[in-house]
Amino acid sequence: MPVDRELPTAEAHDLVELTREIADRELAPRAADYEEASRFPREIFAVLNKADLMSLPIAEEHGGGGQPYEVYLQVLEEIAARWASVALGISVHTLSCHPTLAFGSEMQKKALAASISGGDVLGAYCLSEAHAGSDPAAMRCAAKRTEDGWVANGSKAWITSGGHADFYTSFLRTSSDAVSCFHVPAETQGLSTGTPERKMGMTASTTTTVNFDDALLPYDALVGEVGQGMTIALSALDAGRLGVAAIAVGLSQAALDYA
Repeated sequence: MPVDRELPTAEAHDLVELTREIADRELAPRAADYEEASRFPREIFAVLNKADLMSLPIAEEHGGGGQPYEVYLQVLEEIAARWASVALGISVHTLSCHPTLAFGSEMQKKALAASISGGDVLGAYCLSEAHAGSDPAAMRCAAKRTEDGWVANGSKAWITSGGHADFYTSFLRTSSDAVSCFHVPAETQGLSTGTPERKMGMTASTTTTVNFDDALLPYDALVGEVGQGMTIALSALDAGRLGVAAIAVGLSQAALDYA
């Protein structure tokens, strides 16, 4: 059943139509097999990145599409209606870029923007911990400042795209009363990911722990100010929750169409 969409421009209508075409051609035929095999669809993200669908709400000067959220969310709906695991990966990637692009230094913004515009990059968001959820008062995963940089130890839990992301936006305790945000490349020595969780659905989207074992982070990995972590985390989550809601709407539309 076609959706009667309210979109702000003719360009936005064309973008949603392009998304439908790509999703029908590239996503829908593969989804069932990938889900059955619990296979992460990295090549699908590359296809979507080539079509400029991976970073729609990110400003153009930061390598994104510069689209308003109302357009981005409706694109997510269309993708989720064909393959929810892929839509979730896009939503979490967008969430993971927000802290650096909104609170980072100009050097950090330029480096991430170059990655976004220059290739197939995927981010993950590391806030929750197994014993604490996202309660900052109970957070144990920590980074200690040393003469060589920040040394991180501990584990984060339920990380979407764990083991496949290129960077991990991580929230670590930096003192007894402060949490700070760090941009952590996947190749950082001392960073590892656990075995993917066994789930009832969306199995093509990996969910893992992210573990820090004396992981040395350079001083410039810090995003924003020391102790600003929860402000940054909540700012990102405000937008990220809308992405999850859009995925739910897309799934609902697919269920209605199937019925």
